[in-house]
Amino acid sequence: MKFLESRVPRRVACLWLGIIAAAMSFTTAQSVCEFATVKQQIDRILDRDADKAAKFRREVADGSDSIMVIESLVSREMSEKIDICRFEMGEYLTKRGFPPFH
Repeated sequence: MKFLESRVPRRVACLWLGIIAAAMSFTTAQSVCEFATVKQQIDRILDRDADKAAKFRREVADGSDSIMVIESLVSREMSEKIDICRFEMGEYLTKRGFPPFH
């Protein structure tokens, strides 16, 4: 029981917790929603690309989730940005008349 009463393990534990907290805040800070870019991509698909817009509208009309359909129509990099902005994207698609499923 003397080991538990020592201050050395507590200091080490606090140091590790501090390192973990710093690492988590650093990775969280990198995951910021770039909604302007995502919105541009949505508008590009729905307003400028007739083939993708037709596919999107057809799949959503058939019961597919609008966010998932958009993700399937974009590059992997853009899909990752969409994933970070899911809430904002859902709000915007709802305004455009395509509410996602929850």
